Amino acid sequence: MDLPHLKLANTGNAKYRRRVTSPQMRTMLGKSAVEWSLKTRDPLKIVEAWKEANAKFEALELQADGKTVMQSEWDVTLAAAVKNGLASVDATKIGPIDAELEQGKFKAFTQAILAEAEKLSPQQRDAKFANNPPTNPALQLVKAKFKGIERPPVSLSEAVKHYLQDREGRSSYPDLVKQVGIAISTLEVTMGRSDPPVTEIDRDAAYAFRDGLSAKGNGLGTIRRRITTIKAVLNAADKRFDLPNWRNPFNGINLPEDDGDAGVEKRHSLSLDDIRKTLAHQDSVNDDARDIWHLMMLTGLGPDEARGIQWSEVFLDDPTPHFEVRANARRRLKKGQRRRRVPLVGTALEMMRKRLAQSPAGELDVFPRYASQRNANTLSAVLVKPMKAAGVWQKTVKVPYSLRHTMKDLLRRTAPQSMQLLLMGHGFGEGRAASGYGEDDLLDMQAGYLTKALELGRLIEFPKLPSDKR
Repeated sequence: MDLPHLKLANTGNAKYRRRVTSPQMRTMLGKSAVEWSLKTRDPLKIVEAWKEANAKFEALELQADGKTVMQSEWDVTLAAAVKNGLASVDATKIGPIDAELEQGKFKAFTQAILAEAEKLSPQQRDAKFANNPPTNPALQLVKAKFKGIERPPVSLSEAVKHYLQDREGRSSYPDLVKQVGIAISTLEVTMGRSDPPVTEIDRDAAYAFRDGLSAKGNGLGTIRRRITTIKAVLNAADKRFDLPNWRNPFNGINLPEDDGDAGVEKRHSLSLDDIRKTLAHQDSVNDDARDIWHLMMLTGLGPDEARGIQWSEVFLDDPTPHFEVRANARRRLKKGQRRRRVPLVGTALEMMRKRLAQSPAGELDVFPRYASQRNANTLSAVLVKPMKAAGVWQKTVKVPYSLRHTMKDLLRRTAPQSMQLLLMGHGFGEGRAASGYGEDDLLDMQAGYLTKALELGRLIEFPKLPSDKR
């Protein structure tokens, strides 16, 4: 019985044995070969059992590569047709060809099939159709010539794959993958099906997605982010594949509304007395959290910005010692922010030098305890503990992020608005107040204004603080 990967035994059932050559498939299966029992010794049943096993193996190969059987066959057909001048790269259907009405094209297909057949190995050419031979260009052109082959519906997973591939160069790529994964899995749960065709995602699904997030207690900000992510993936798919008679149902979707900030008490700054009280309880937290609090206080950083700093972004020997705030594998920048440099002054500079001296060789992150975590939630929870112990913390009003508000208040009294925006990283969107500063970000001047602000707040020598409560 001449079937590849078939293992016959004198006793026992026949087996399908095949090596796994694809690295992706090896990873998925956790083995370098498969051996499946065909559960029969009957020669009349072995062929059908072999077909099922062979189809199963090839489906697993395609799954490992992120493709369906239909997608794979279309890719092979389109590539062969384009190479032989039978179709354009944006074709959505190839064939069938009418022998009488399209004699020239019919002949061209025949010549292309013969040309592709010449490239096949003897084993491929002699394979019997009854044995379900693997896909090859010659066979696919035959199918297209006589039956026609249409581009299969673009699946959601294919849309995601191309969307992410086009953004692999982003420093925030790992976070983007995570955000897209969350949004896509939520949409699949909403629709009650895995990997639906993009064109079957309609307005009902979009509103069900929105309402499902709301029903689970997600805030409006989270709902907007999830919708924006889905919208971006689907818009990219529409542009790439030119999907006919379909429009992105997430475009123009109405978002739920609330009263916004009406009646909501704004976040407060921390006073010198608040900082002094909190300092008395900071021995209970780890060194990374304690130093992040220190850096936040003397620079105006937020927790997520601080935890993601890497040593490659720190320049302690520069004429104006500083670090960069930029998107990297640990964090992303908010809309309206851009990569910026932040000067290190006062005891913040001393603290960073001490950390560098104690950092293990090859360590990438300044604060490794929190750098690799998915977000700043754990860090914020640790920073809150001393505030609670000191009686300073107030839910949503006085929190670790309040240190940023403290810095903003001090800068208002000591620095012009342009310097406030540069130091705080605000107003960098197109046409915004801090845009258009050219190459010179006036880092030395930033350092001077930051020093004045910290001197005004009597924080320049932190953790040494004045004893009076002026």
